[in-house]
Amino acid sequence: MLNPGECIYQIITDRFCEGNPGNRPPAELFSADSSNPRKYLGGDWEGIIARIGDGYLTGMGISAILISQPAENIHVCMDDEAGTASYHGYWPRDFLRHNPYFGSLDTFRALVNTAHEHGLKVIIDFTPNHTSPALELQPAYMENGALYRAGELVAAYSGDMERVFLHNGGTSFLNAEDSLYRNLYDLAGLDQMNPQADEFLREGIAYWLDQGVDGVRIDAAKHIPPGWLTSFAGFIHTRKPAYLFGEWFLEAHGRSQDNAAFANNSGMSLLHFMFTHAMRESFHGLRGFEAFADMLCESSGCYKHLFDQLIFLDNHDMSRFTQDSDPSLTDLALVLLLTSAGLPVVYYGTEQYMSGGDDPHNRAMMSSFSRETPAYRILAELNRLRARNLAIGYGSTELLHVNSKVLAFERRYRGNVALVLLNLEEREHVLPPLVTSLPQGTYSSILRDVFADCEVSPEAEGDIRNMVMAPRSAYVYTCESDSEEPASLHFYPKAAAPGSELIIQGRYLGDTGSLTVGGYAATVTSWKSDRIVAKVPAIPAGTHHIQGLRNGEKEFLLTEELTVWTGKLVTVRLVVKNILTEYDSQVFVTGNVYELGAWEVDRAAGPFYNHIVYRYPTWYCDISLPADCRIECKFLLRSDSGIVRWEQGVAHSWHTPPEGVSEMIVEWQE
Repeated sequence: MLNPGECIYQIITDRFCEGNPGNRPPAELFSADSSNPRKYLGGDWEGIIARIGDGYLTGMGISAILISQPAENIHVCMDDEAGTASYHGYWPRDFLRHNPYFGSLDTFRALVNTAHEHGLKVIIDFTPNHTSPALELQPAYMENGALYRAGELVAAYSGDMERVFLHNGGTSFLNAEDSLYRNLYDLAGLDQMNPQADEFLREGIAYWLDQGVDGVRIDAAKHIPPGWLTSFAGFIHTRKPAYLFGEWFLEAHGRSQDNAAFANNSGMSLLHFMFTHAMRESFHGLRGFEAFADMLCESSGCYKHLFDQLIFLDNHDMSRFTQDSDPSLTDLALVLLLTSAGLPVVYYGTEQYMSGGDDPHNRAMMSSFSRETPAYRILAELNRLRARNLAIGYGSTELLHVNSKVLAFERRYRGNVALVLLNLEEREHVLPPLVTSLPQGTYSSILRDVFADCEVSPEAEGDIRNMVMAPRSAYVYTCESDSEEPASLHFYPKAAAPGSELIIQGRYLGDTGSLTVGGYAATVTSWKSDRIVAKVPAIPAGTHHIQGLRNGEKEFLLTEELTVWTGKLVTVRLVVKNILTEYDSQVFVTGNVYELGAWEVDRAAGPFYNHIVYRYPTWYCDISLPADCRIECKFLLRSDSGIVRWEQGVAHSWHTPPEGVSEMIVEWQE
């Protein structure tokens, strides 16, 4: 389990380091001289093990590695000009087998064990959205999107009699329904609401959790029905409190409402694309740091669990942040990344100033393992700061001075303070007087070995005057509290069913105590000064505060609330027939359980769709509901102006299955 005081390093396994040439794939899949970046280039798990062992990764102060999906991928090339292979891991064929071109299963286990021995967690990519490219009318194309279960064929895209896959054409990204229920490009989209697909995906992720991995990145989360994905997250957290986050891509200035609603209510964090776009606009765009300031305001209003969203400069799906014309901006951007609210993810090679445009040029083989670059040293210093100064991981953010090229802000948590100053100008900049929370004294920047130092001496009220910033410079001044008051900092997961494991991290929590969730006693299975492990009690579903009592005398309260589900979740496709609506009306449903809003209109589940799986006037929506539970519900129409019209008659009622997925079809009652 990770917390916001940590940092993740993202590795494309094939592009990081080759440890064993014997793992190389056949010649048609491999580029021996690395001249074809759409082929395998040789990176493997032994190479990652080597870079853990020699201290390269741990020297940066990172606490987790995110690696390519380890499951077996297809063994053929695309028939494009480059002969693209599945080096990236996103074209799986069997979730219960490993990718032999990355190494053996024993080597994967050795990677996990080696990482753990060196204090690193292992996060894997996972793709429940699709298998591999397929063309419905050409079954001989590549591997026909075939899905295997431990070597036995489950289904192929053409001739899919069991409807394991979606067969609704490719998405045009027109709207949410189009993105959820059509294929992503030419990839064979899995129908998660098919019982076979649902069972196999759960079996697949359980297999890798049992190998000891600590977290999961859900690829293409935006294109998977949120109701199913919420149940899937609940399944993972019931099995193991693995850190779980999804890729919900947002265009620059894209709508964040659905994105934030999912992050707030699903128990799954998301990659914070608003942050990424703001960083690019701040450092490479026209608006500068005003874009960053606007993003801070918007995201703090969107996300209930802001510190758990994952912030990053770039990744494998966008051009690299570093530009050959001005790599020094990467140093300054890393300072801002590592001192901002959120859990940072650093893309491999950023510390070596690797550059490149869109795929595949942003996925070149790792260029160097130098530990002397300014970027590497910045990562090492600021990751140490994140680990010790609570203001960075958990503190508030206050902007002190903003213009297009200069940014000054402060992070605060109790007596912990971090003052961060950045100057993108190619000349000196004199800051206006700043009022900070630094105690009176003299401070040097912790980045003085990378950027020119400038000591500051706050006055009694924290005032700093006459600060002259050097050209292209960054300064971080810090103060750590010596208080031993209990600090309950973070809990995980953010949403869980009763009986699930709940982990609380903090400082000075004592060696014994008691814990309550929503006023109900929780069974504690382990209590240490920095970590408490307990079971979510059987309590009414809803959002609840977590409170503790250290050694029977010192109370502590976590600021965020835990969402407790009614019970273990399953996914039900609710279908309602014969609803005739006005053009500005949408269909929702509410009912007797928390997951349906408990009869509250503002919390009703939906909206329903009516174009792809079913067509108007029939509406449908995939919703996570408590398993083995009597459900009562009614549908309602809500207009854009807020007018609500309920259906008539008595509530629909049925009993949910104990596991898996199901469908319930009813008639609208006029």
